[in-house]
Amino acid sequence: MLPASIKIAPSVRKALTEDKPIVALESTVLTHGLPYPENISILKTLENILLSQDVTPATIIVLDGTIYIGFEENKKMELEQMLKNRENFSKLGMRDLPLAITQKRSGGTTVSSTMLLAHLSGIKVFATGGIGGVHRNWENSLDISSDLIALSRIPVIVVSAGCKAILDIPATLEVLETLAIPVLGWRTNSFPLFYTATSDYPIERLNDTEQFAAFWKNHLAFQGKGVLIANPIPEEYSLPPEMLDSIINKSMEQAHIKGIKGKELTPFLLDFIAQATKGESIKANLALLKNNVQLAAELAKSLINKGS
Repeated sequence: MLPASIKIAPSVRKALTEDKPIVALESTVLTHGLPYPENISILKTLENILLSQDVTPATIIVLDGTIYIGFEENKKMELEQMLKNRENFSKLGMRDLPLAITQKRSGGTTVSSTMLLAHLSGIKVFATGGIGGVHRNWENSLDISSDLIALSRIPVIVVSAGCKAILDIPATLEVLETLAIPVLGWRTNSFPLFYTATSDYPIERLNDTEQFAAFWKNHLAFQGKGVLIANPIPEEYSLPPEMLDSIINKSMEQAHIKGIKGKELTPFLLDFIAQATKGESIKANLALLKNNVQLAAELAKSLINKGS
């Protein structure tokens, strides 16, 4: 039985009842990733991509202590006004949900909390930009995202452009392996690095939706939990890795000087990168989001067709 604090939109409930494809979307990109009106614009764009594929969007967010799984128009208008007014939104991982509900706070859901809420609601596929992971200089900070813990515990398919480029990529891949989380490249044998389509890090490959659906069925049969589908950013939006590394290193230096860490670190670094690339990283971010949502729609439909 679902907690009373979770409200499933009628469109999502109908799709669940009729066994129609659904894709969950997180909301920190709205509350912390993009300014108004770009945030509400990308929400409409991503949901329209899904609707055009006959897939039901389920954007997940917390408003005044109530968790919404999908939006109806009146709630979408309310959210738009809140974003326009720059009202305070918390960044909510899975550990933060009980207190946010108790204190009737509003917040954007991260990868970990979106996975949890999608699973509780019966949704199997979730599209995001990039997962969190092991931060650079983790040896001193122990800054490791709970997204990795969520992937090891919650049976949800996460479609992303790899992990965020600001992270320690080798360490993140090591933890994913240690936690027995499958990392599967979509028609690629190299792990994408968010803004960059390819890398020197090899991963296993999936070639088509039929292969994916068969894999998911076998994965669950062997008590598997989360799966990361690594979907490269479209080549035309891919940014040069050498340039990015230099910018990321500078952003880390500035974060250290300013004493920025914890939940505030990632938004600071992404904003620094956006300014240093003169907005090119934002264009890349929007492109990979659309690309991931498109793939998530195909995967969600393949599960319905195969009865997984």
